[in-house]
Amino acid sequence: MEFKRTIYNSLEDDLNSKKITILFGARQVGKSYLLKKLEQENKKRKSKYFNLERPEDLVLFNKSNAEIIQLLEKSGDLIFIDEFHYINNASHIFKAIYDTNPSIKIYASGSSAIEMHKHIQESLVGRFKEYKIKPLSYEEFLSNSINLKLDDYLCYGALPGLYDIKEYPNNSDKEEYLRLIVATYIQKDIKALIKEENISAFNHLIFILAESQGQIVSTSSLANDLNLSSKTVEKYLSILEQTFVIYKLNSFSNNLSNELKKSKKYYFYDQGVRNALIKDFRKVNSRNDKGCIWETFIYHHLLSIRKEANTDIFFWRTTKGSEIDFIWYENREITAIEVKSKLKKAVIPENMKEFLRKYPHTKELVIFNEIINEETEYKGYPVRFISFENINEF
Repeated sequence: MEFKRTIYNSLEDDLNSKKITILFGARQVGKSYLLKKLEQENKKRKSKYFNLERPEDLVLFNKSNAEIIQLLEKSGDLIFIDEFHYINNASHIFKAIYDTNPSIKIYASGSSAIEMHKHIQESLVGRFKEYKIKPLSYEEFLSNSINLKLDDYLCYGALPGLYDIKEYPNNSDKEEYLRLIVATYIQKDIKALIKEENISAFNHLIFILAESQGQIVSTSSLANDLNLSSKTVEKYLSILEQTFVIYKLNSFSNNLSNELKKSKKYYFYDQGVRNALIKDFRKVNSRNDKGCIWETFIYHHLLSIRKEANTDIFFWRTTKGSEIDFIWYENREITAIEVKSKLKKAVIPENMKEFLRKYPHTKELVIFNEIINEETEYKGYPVRFISFENINEF
């Protein structure tokens, strides 16, 4: 099954730029697919695709810098390198080709920001452009030729390969695929980054984060639960972020004394992976964590449409427990967003009224819910009720 990836046009436009194009993101989000599609649709150019997780390709790069540069120069004017961080001194090699062979265009991908930043050193500043590849947005999910449903998206997540009918024809196959994603991630990407004796504590941390997704989590409480130091927990959380497994959401504060300022929330990059971790693939309406699932659905949508240059996403909570799920902060203008899975009438929640009293310059209120689509106002503030099915209206 093929999905229309909205980022593809930008990647294709980069064919006309000599800058090195780097794709990064979690495993199985479609980086290899995008590279291969670019190669297939540009057959007029002499190209070469290397996958450095294949031993027969990796051995070609187990050579001196000069030999690798020569290999790439002879391979064509369009080079694709999957999991490029396996190359020693990749930044020096890329710099040499960029500076001396302007006709060669390089696309490279990687699954770990830790490894990638180790290889993208100051020598490449101004010479590369990077793209974050995420799981399918809901809009992309709906672009396929087969009639998939929102329930599928919420239950099995948004990894594109999961919906290859030949490979995963039924639900049990999808569940096994997701279980293997979790196991492979632990074995491949994490084991080398932490001490062997702490593997079980790290696994326990991932499970706690999955169980408490969308809830405020403190480093100190995690450290107590895991019998680890706060510093170690912070390191593990950073590893999970930099290997694209979780997103961290910071709190919004205008320095009011009754607002939480250092608290955090964490969301997994994919609903299916989170469901595999907690071993629950029931449909959303049958679950106790229904609210969490819808909230994560909205958060993933916000991430898919955010322009990082001018937009931030936060949550807001006071010390007394009043909370707004998301603060959309675009060009320094505030949109307060709530997710209400049980809303029956177009009623504005009291916590949003409290937020307006504290932040009177708020631009608008948005309430995502199951059934209501309506526009109204409250004391002059625009208010939009948007059903989950119509999420793309925001």
